[in-house]
Order: sequence, then C-alpha cells, then structure tokens
Amino acid sequence: MTDPHKGPFPRWVIIGWLLTFIASFAGLAHLITRAIDKVLSGQGLETYRTFWLVEFNYVGVLVFFGVLILALIVGTALQIHERWLVRDLEKKYGDRGSDN
Repeated sequence: MTDPHKGPFPRWVIIGWLLTFIASFAGLAHLITRAIDKVLSGQGLETYRTFWLVEFNYVGVLVFFGVLILALIVGTALQIHERWLVRDLEKKYGDRGSDN
C-alpha cells in the first residue's frame, strides 16, 4: 500500500525534472547570450548549422525567441480575456453546468 502522505510522484522524479529544467534554462541562456554577442560584434548574419543540420543565423535566433515571447504574451492575454467573458456570462445567467 502506498503512503498517503507521499505526493503523486516519487522524489527522484521531481529531482530529475528540476535538474532537467536547470540544465535546459542554462543552455537556453547560453544560446541567447552567444547570439547577442555575435550580433553586437557584427557577425549576426553568419550562418551556422544546427544539430539537425539546418542552416540558421544569430539574428534568426533572436527573432525566433522574440516572436516566441510575443506569442506567449498574446496567448496569455487571450486566455485572460476568455476567462473574463466566461465569468461575466456566469454572473449574468448563473452557473448552469453542463446539461449533456
């Protein structure tokens, strides 16, 4: 029988996720700082091959991450707006639940 005080995941799984998050964040931070350094030194349009042998450049990396952040901001704003609309409808008509 499992211990009721134990969480849904074993401790080693949580530690593995945490280490993976830290390593991924460090790699991403290194990639972005390297791209910024290359662009500031005038080498931003030099192409290089990624791990998957796709040609890319450092300006493209910065544009990609900028658009990614913009998409996350817009998506979050749309989700907040949708929750506001649902809350407004529930206040106006009451919470009826699903009548399937």
